[in-house]
Amino acid sequence: MMFFYNVHGLLLIRSAQRLPELTYFRTQNLPAAPDLDVRIEADPSAHKTEGSVSYDEVLGKFGFSIVINRTESVTDVIASPLIKRSPHVLYTNVVEPLLRWTLVRKGYALMHGACLAFADEALFITAQTDTGKTTTILHTLRRNLDGCRFLSDDMTIFTPDGTVLGFPKPLTVSQHTLQAVGGADLTRLERLFLQVQSRLHSREGRRAGMWLSKIRLPAATLSAVVQWLIPPPKFMVGRLVPGAKLSDRSRLSQIVLIERGPQAERELSETEKVGILIANAEDAYGFPPYPVIAQQLSHWRGQDLHEQEQKIVLRVVRDVPGVLLRRDDYSWYKELPGLVQVLSPAETRLEAVANAAPNRATPAVAPTATG
Repeated sequence: MMFFYNVHGLLLIRSAQRLPELTYFRTQNLPAAPDLDVRIEADPSAHKTEGSVSYDEVLGKFGFSIVINRTESVTDVIASPLIKRSPHVLYTNVVEPLLRWTLVRKGYALMHGACLAFADEALFITAQTDTGKTTTILHTLRRNLDGCRFLSDDMTIFTPDGTVLGFPKPLTVSQHTLQAVGGADLTRLERLFLQVQSRLHSREGRRAGMWLSKIRLPAATLSAVVQWLIPPPKFMVGRLVPGAKLSDRSRLSQIVLIERGPQAERELSETEKVGILIANAEDAYGFPPYPVIAQQLSHWRGQDLHEQEQKIVLRVVRDVPGVLLRRDDYSWYKELPGLVQVLSPAETRLEAVANAAPNRATPAVAPTATG
């Protein structure tokens, strides 16, 4: 059985394995030949050619093994049988990085961040991993069900004309997030299993995986086995916030960097906006095999695609205001809607933040980190 996905007509994907993260884009057939063709083969290394991008760990074809062959028209991904048993690993560790660079070649940018729309104004919210972005998005949606639409939680597509396209993958949640937000439409069994999933797929679990990769143990293989046995806790937004409305596209009107720390808020310069977005995009792909094959994937026909991606992002964000919101109490969700209100000529974006939280004193501004 083959699975087909059509990402806004920009990317067509055919896969021999179901890709749960792309469920929103699943279709019965494709209107043209795929841009990305994912196959499962007993021995991926048998499909290596000159110019192939490949990654093998110590177990070879019995562990995590992939071969990537790229041409002008299609990227072929050949994966080992173990990876088929762990579709989340297949997507996150292999497919999504390829989507990023394929989009860049087409003139678009896949940025690491959430996106919410109020009327036709979109907020792009970015942060370093484990800041609290998912909890913030869910809180904002729940408090603004009538006026807020969900585009994405993790990745958003930037188009050259300033439109953002939704990328609504299932959200990865923890027991803590579920308790903090409340109201999720989960079964009792799902809630019980979430306790186990949360412990295994926690920040500490990810750090352990990164440590294994640094000491040259087969981290990708171990991750595939673990996620085969205990899949990560992922749910579509409608189950976490019943009644949430989705949107395919909106006009980018504000970039928000959320950070944890002493309260501060300030405007972001153009250089900061681009630097933060690019850095956070890289931060999304730190787990093997990406660090090993990143140099090959991000180059095409002698061109460094990082440069092209940066130009796309610069063109999109040049006239879009950006703001840093640093909070030590996870209260970003209270202030996000105020950033897209219709502003009077005398009102700045920072004043909108202050008006959204009228009882909060404005602190001195501290310097920001851009990682």
